[in-house]
Amino acid sequence: MSEEINTFDHYNGHPTGTYHYHIEPTYLTSTLGQDALIGFLLDGFPVYGPMEDGNLITNDDLDVYHGHSHATSEFPQGIYHYHITAEDPYINGDGFYGTPGTVTQ
Repeated sequence: MSEEINTFDHYNGHPTGTYHYHIEPTYLTSTLGQDALIGFLLDGFPVYGPMEDGNLITNDDLDVYHGHSHATSEFPQGIYHYHITAEDPYINGDGFYGTPGTVTQ
């Protein structure tokens, strides 16, 4: 990611291929909330902002894929989900929890 950081816009995203993020999407978290559902990774699991239940999430709260499982407001029965953190790997860790699919444009 370090070689791409100079291509990030003021919301921390960039249009290399399809517009995407490597770190916190500040427009989404400032607009929707620090604990909001902000998207889905290629394996279909949701990604939430850096806050949960009023607490700032750190890498120590997450597994090697950068997520964990429990109920969320969108998935009251519980679901595996990722979180954005201020620490590397920022959005997802050592691969994907599920099987990644593909993206078409």
